Amino acid sequence: MQAIILARRDFRESDQIISFLTLEKGKMEVLAKGVKKIISKNSAHLEPFSYVELEIIKGKELNHLGAVQSIDYFINIRQDLQKSLIAGFIVSLLNKILEIEEKDKRIFILLKSWLKFVNNCSEIKLVMVDGFVVKLLFYLGLDIVSVEKTSRELKKDLTILLEGDWQLIFNLKFEKGEYEKLHRLIYKFLVFQIGKKINDWGSFVFS
Repeated sequence: MQAIILARRDFRESDQIISFLTLEKGKMEVLAKGVKKIISKNSAHLEPFSYVELEIIKGKELNHLGAVQSIDYFINIRQDLQKSLIAGFIVSLLNKILEIEEKDKRIFILLKSWLKFVNNCSEIKLVMVDGFVVKLLFYLGLDIVSVEKTSRELKKDLTILLEGDWQLIFNLKFEKGEYEKLHRLIYKFLVFQIGKKINDWGSFVFS
């Protein structure tokens, strides 16, 4: 099964619970036994936003992780601090808001395409994160473009973020004040709709 790692958290002395996103079954969690041990073969493949092929072994309470093989480690992201921070934020956001086995193939395809583009582009831009969030919200049934009392200019920009490909979004140019309004609208809409505390990615990465 192909998956993108979202998060890992400690469970007992040397085990971890691994959260990941799959095309077929949405978000899933498995127990990775012994993964915290230095000699563990799987540990390096289970870093957040790694794209892997993994085997799941049926368990009584929790399914167990079997073999793991790396498909794409996104090395260019990991070698760039800002890219790495924001990719970590993106998968953490997905882990926070998606329910277990909430199936939507579009979300897996969205994340995979975003990671591949960011891995190959020259730099990470705030608009790339905002574009991801707008598309994600739409797939979750939350259409920010349709919000009333939004100016015509902002609706136009939001439509581009929703419908445009990553290259188009990457190339967008804005006046500073104009873009700050767009970003704040997206951030506030996300927090209001999700109902959970979410850090403003515009301040903690791009300040």
